[in-house]
Amino acid sequence: MINTILIVLEVIVSLTILFILSKKYKTDGIYVYGIIATILSCIIGLKKISIMDISIPLGFGLTTSLIIGGNIITQKRGPEAIKTYLILILITFLISCCFINLSVFIEDSNYNYFANKSYNYIFTLNIKYYIGLIISLITSIWISSKLYYLLKRTQNKIILSNIFSIIIVEFIENIIFVTITYISEYKPIDIALCIVFRYTIKVIIGLFGTIPLYITNKSN
Repeated sequence: MINTILIVLEVIVSLTILFILSKKYKTDGIYVYGIIATILSCIIGLKKISIMDISIPLGFGLTTSLIIGGNIITQKRGPEAIKTYLILILITFLISCCFINLSVFIEDSNYNYFANKSYNYIFTLNIKYYIGLIISLITSIWISSKLYYLLKRTQNKIILSNIFSIIIVEFIENIIFVTITYISEYKPIDIALCIVFRYTIKVIIGLFGTIPLYITNKSN
């Protein structure tokens, strides 16, 4: 129960901050949010929860809100503007990973010895997570932007465009992320279950993300 509450809080905080920044600072606010959310995703995703004995990394709200942020940028400025957003996320990710992983090789002090060793253990053994995270994020944000713009131009309905783009893109994102991250660790059935569980949670979050997307469109 506590895990559910904490995930809900993560989603509420993520979407609220995205909404506030996008409403007050427009596209620049979303760029800032993208940087913050990317840094946090590099850290919080290393923490895992168990659903039916399947370990699933946290960061549902952060990664889904990054996709929603891309949709808001596409809505405001068109699909061409998504390139700047993707470049910011990529640069932030690379810098964060470099600093986090380089810190592992710094010689530890004897003070707080076990905490230092735990830190090194956590960040040394998660290269596949980082690779899966950035590839799935960049791919899903780019596809979502193109798909969202195409659906919006065809149907001219913000809510339906976001819902359909989220449903399709999250499926792609989860397949890429889970496959890269856990291909050598999980059995095929566990990989399939992880994709299903993670996809279900993120689609629900994405549907809630339609609210700030709709409000920001109305405020234009």
